[in-house]
Amino acid sequence: MPSLTLPSVPRYVPPPLTKESCMYLFSFSITGYTTVVITVEYADLAFIDFSKLGTPEGRAELATQVRDALSVQGFFYVINHGLTQAQNERIFDIGDVPFTQVSDEEKRAYQSKIRETGSYQGYKFRQYWFTVMSMLMAMGMELPEDAFVNVFGWSAEGETWYYVGMTLLWSQPVAALQILSPDGKWRWVKHVENAIVVNAGDAMEFLSGGFYKATIHRVVQPPEDQRGHTRLGLIYFTVPDEDVKLVPFTESPVLRRAGIKRRFEDGDAPMMRDYRIGRASNFLKAKLQKTGNGTEEGTILNGITVTFYD
Repeated sequence: MPSLTLPSVPRYVPPPLTKESCMYLFSFSITGYTTVVITVEYADLAFIDFSKLGTPEGRAELATQVRDALSVQGFFYVINHGLTQAQNERIFDIGDVPFTQVSDEEKRAYQSKIRETGSYQGYKFRQYWFTVMSMLMAMGMELPEDAFVNVFGWSAEGETWYYVGMTLLWSQPVAALQILSPDGKWRWVKHVENAIVVNAGDAMEFLSGGFYKATIHRVVQPPEDQRGHTRLGLIYFTVPDEDVKLVPFTESPVLRRAGIKRRFEDGDAPMMRDYRIGRASNFLKAKLQKTGNGTEEGTILNGITVTFYD
């Protein structure tokens, strides 16, 4: 008989929210110190309220919101997703166990060998509900509701990173995640209690013909009053099946109106398997070239370049 008692795990206590409204940067010259004040400006992201899924009108409204969010910023929050606050806290309790309750010796037994295997699976030491979302994304492109579900058949090996279809990140208190807004400014993603932060990845950009953006984002040092705290990130990746060819859904009426932006011609488009392996195995081997403004580029597959942001 299955036990009704949950296994005991140590309680994960999240860090406090930052109280800083701005950060101060200091530079030194012959004339003395110069103080530059940078406001901690949060991105204005859409809230997708899953409590509206119960009616056709609600689903249509959410599909429009998801479409607009992913075609402009590529990020949004999901709220009222069905997980209680207590369940959310339990997820973080469990997620903290592999980092704080497992010895380095045991971690090394499962260490990722990215360069050798072309896989991100495994432990990486320092310094080294998706069906619903698919339905809304398909509706936003005026495709059949199961269009994306059919290519995310759960048969992929789970090798995910920036080439994923969609990323679901449980919101957590330490301010570090930033996105590059359409106006060219970096803005912080604000913590929202018991919300899930969703963004598109490379594969979704390819499949949507550039309509859904693989959002440019980075993780930076948190504000001063949060430094020294551990940032525990709980992330759920989705990835197309290995035999899916990464070509746009050209039958989408939305793409016919908006136009298709291809990263490569259809005949040169890789299968998900090839892109996954190439992206992973070349990630550490790509020769990066500085392109200015704190960016570097490296070629990873079939002439596809990836940009890295400081």
